[in-house]
Amino acid sequence: MIYRFIGLFSLLCFAAMLTGCSALFSEQEWSENYALMEGVQSTVPQAIDGKLNTVGETAFPASTEGFMGANAASQVIVTLPEKKVIRRIVIHSDNLSQFDIYADKGSITANEDWQLIKDVKSVKEHPIKVSLLIPFPTNRIRLRVLGTKDDALLNRQQRARSGGFRGWNANRRAAAKIREIELYGYKTAEQVEAEETTDKREKELDDLLDLE
Repeated sequence: MIYRFIGLFSLLCFAAMLTGCSALFSEQEWSENYALMEGVQSTVPQAIDGKLNTVGETAFPASTEGFMGANAASQVIVTLPEKKVIRRIVIHSDNLSQFDIYADKGSITANEDWQLIKDVKSVKEHPIKVSLLIPFPTNRIRLRVLGTKDDALLNRQQRARSGGFRGWNANRRAAAKIREIELYGYKTAEQVEAEETTDKREKELDDLLDLE
């Protein structure tokens, strides 16, 4: 009898373990787009207006003007009203081909404490979907443009205007054209449960209305 009990207990533990593993490895549900939250700011306003038909351009930091500006990277910074754990970024761009992403760690001793979290050498899909594993919550994301499809054309135009010579303060990279930047985390278990409860109630209400 005791062996049967032990066997049954072991079977139940194994089933519970499998259920836990299934939940662990099941696909997470994405949160709402944090970039559309109230109070979000961006150095490229068109990137967070929720409209794909509006296009903004990344800007070259003023601090890079002059000789160093020849290799400057333009950028866009999105600032959230509160810190979030960001797991995915979706970028809608017409010409972005190479970039990296930084997250602000929010150091107490410094105004900015940027940490590199992703380096994308080549864009292979549109829109651009980037999975992230940021080990800390953040309220600021910076995208630096390292290459665009318009760089070669920009260089040719600059040489044509200067008689074949590049100006000492000319940019070698074109600005990126950004239609939208979307930021996502994972839904919490409470959010998923609340949505399922709401869906269930709406279905019950629809069923009652159909009966009438």
